[in-house]
Amino acid sequence: MEEVLIFIGMAIVTYSSRVAMILLLGREMPALLKRWLRYVPVAVLAALVAPAALAPRGELEFGVQAWAAVVGAAVAWRTRNVLATILGGMVTYWLLKAFGF
Repeated sequence: MEEVLIFIGMAIVTYSSRVAMILLLGREMPALLKRWLRYVPVAVLAALVAPAALAPRGELEFGVQAWAAVVGAAVAWRTRNVLATILGGMVTYWLLKAFGF
């Protein structure tokens, strides 16, 4: 039962924060805010991926995960394609693992 209450509480917080933003801003967001919000997903993804790739055991190491992340970042920079980015990083990871690195 406690899990259900936590789930409901999280849903209420999420919903209320979105409704508050919609009500405060009205229908059209200012151009500056729109431009700023475009970078939020990239920043969040980088914050999630970087620690896992650069410190998988809690200490900084430049191993297979880091090389895969570097290749993925390069593919993302050149192509601006999410699928190509994921494939580039994963193929790099698999190849490095297959060759024993």
